[in-house]
Amino acid sequence: MKLTAGIDLMLAGVMVISCEGPGEEIKIPTGPAPTVEFLVEKGWAAYEARDYGDADSLFTMAINRDVFYKEAYLGLGWTLNRLSEYNNALPNFDLLLTLVTESDQELRLLSYAGKALSYAGLNADSLSCIQAELFLNIVDAGYVFEHDSRISVPNVKKLLLNGYWNYQDYYGVQNTIINHFDQNWFSDLIVSNDNLREISDVGASIVVGIEVDTSVVPNDTTIASAVVDVPEEYNLLEVEAVTGSLGANIVFPVKRFIHGGERIYVDFKAMKDTSMLLDDLTQAAEVDFVSSEDHGKYLNTLMLTIQLLRSRF
Repeated sequence: MKLTAGIDLMLAGVMVISCEGPGEEIKIPTGPAPTVEFLVEKGWAAYEARDYGDADSLFTMAINRDVFYKEAYLGLGWTLNRLSEYNNALPNFDLLLTLVTESDQELRLLSYAGKALSYAGLNADSLSCIQAELFLNIVDAGYVFEHDSRISVPNVKKLLLNGYWNYQDYYGVQNTIINHFDQNWFSDLIVSNDNLREISDVGASIVVGIEVDTSVVPNDTTIASAVVDVPEEYNLLEVEAVTGSLGANIVFPVKRFIHGGERIYVDFKAMKDTSMLLDDLTQAAEVDFVSSEDHGKYLNTLMLTIQLLRSRF
């Protein structure tokens, strides 16, 4: 990409040939080549001026000068994001994450934020949410990036909300509000709105699906699925616990559930002992959960809450 004349003059180490006519003497400047620190500094200056084409060239030159210079990858990744070249931005953040050490906390969190924006730009909202959560888990509450005030905690929170909403993970939206907006929103809504209800000790059954490998003797039996269905009149919003109703202190970890539906998927891979699931492929369980009488009304309340939170920024 062609640099502007001003940046050409700054890069004194680049060969320049000056000829006024045939046979004239060729003059080559003898100044030192620009350092990688100089290139990155000028790259950020171009970025801040929103001259993203020049920033792209400068950060690329810095990487060519020193492939281990971490900040150059950060600058190039964010520059490509601003150019909407999200696919090209991601490898730079990935490379940076392989180079950072424990002392590079800011570089790490800025890489997470960069990947969150890249994935959002590619409409991969679930992946965007993962990166935004990683950013929010380690960032200080008042953090703002010195080279770009748009990279801030409030904006990443908004990105997370949008991501969960876009791929219809309403449980994720709900937890984002609870965990990242310092609100008792969900608890207050349960108390004040009769559309929501907390249910304890509802009887249900865990149904286990198995796969049998008959090519070995004895046959090898493995668990393929373990699901719980609560009665149809409920619309699940949050699953608090799934426990065995016959065995003492048996807790079945929850992998996920169908939001607004009735099905819960047990995370059998997280269990240290799955013998009870194989011994009885259909067994009694008790479920504690939060549900809504009208899922549409709940979603409308959730949408209005999101709009309120967005209006604060």
